[in-house]
Amino acid sequence: MNLKTVIPLVVALALAVVAAKLGKDIMSKGSSSNPGTNTMKLVVAKEPLLPGSPIRESDITLRDMPADSLSQSAFHTPAEVIGRVVISEIAKGQLVVDSFLAPKGATGGAQAMVPEGMRAITLEVNEFSGVAGLLIPGSHVDLVQTIQSKDDKAGPMAKTLVENLKVIAVGRRLGNPPQASADVEPAMVRSVTLLATADQAVAIDLASHVGSPRLVLRNTSDEKPASSKGVTVAELRGAQETSESQKVTDMMAQLLLSGPTTRPTETKVDPVVKPVVKNYREVEVIRAGTSSNVRVTAAKGPESISDTSDKLLDDSDD
Repeated sequence: MNLKTVIPLVVALALAVVAAKLGKDIMSKGSSSNPGTNTMKLVVAKEPLLPGSPIRESDITLRDMPADSLSQSAFHTPAEVIGRVVISEIAKGQLVVDSFLAPKGATGGAQAMVPEGMRAITLEVNEFSGVAGLLIPGSHVDLVQTIQSKDDKAGPMAKTLVENLKVIAVGRRLGNPPQASADVEPAMVRSVTLLATADQAVAIDLASHVGSPRLVLRNTSDEKPASSKGVTVAELRGAQETSESQKVTDMMAQLLLSGPTTRPTETKVDPVVKPVVKNYREVEVIRAGTSSNVRVTAAKGPESISDTSDKLLDDSDD
């Protein structure tokens, strides 16, 4: 083999080995100096953990987790969490932290999910009042009820009675249902358990006895109070009419303030027609057996006419 060909090839291979070694050393030094790559063994869920269930030894395991994602509420040994009750669903492989668990000593079941000062109340629902069966534990809802308004003329009123209630159970299910195939429709439940204050629980119970309350689904992160004060039947029926009436009222007010825009129509009075008084009289005059009519005009009214006619009669007699 020609040395002129072999020597450059050997030199190139040697340089490549040296470069690879240097690169590996640089990368190892960089990773050792970066604390974010350090790991610690922490407690994670081996299987999905549902709310209300106590943690057993077979439910958890230890797994290496990055130290930079370590929370102050994470657990390092299984003994710290065994027997604790889950209050928020924990997925498989998810880190178990203290906020997902009830206080130490709490018993299992739904009562472990009710914080101090709060109440759990169950409301009967159907497909329409229960948001078509789309509610799951963890949802947040408002309670809407149709009641009689203070004004009897206004009719019934629809109003939001209670806001931002957390759903802790749908039927008897405290956690999300398992994934079902698209062809299988989820079963409709007839009850929903809500987390409420003592006053809210009283309002919910009263609403369920005097009417048919309806649950309204809201975004979990939306905690703003509702701005609606309620809507009456009169407002639904007369919103358009009120608007038109207001337009007419405004137009009339403008006309009154601006004064008359046209002259008043002059009324023509027909002249009084006085009756025509005849100032003459026709008198039949008979002379020598011959009859003739003579019109006698009086200058001073009807009385003069009579006198004149009498005179003519007297003359005719003569």
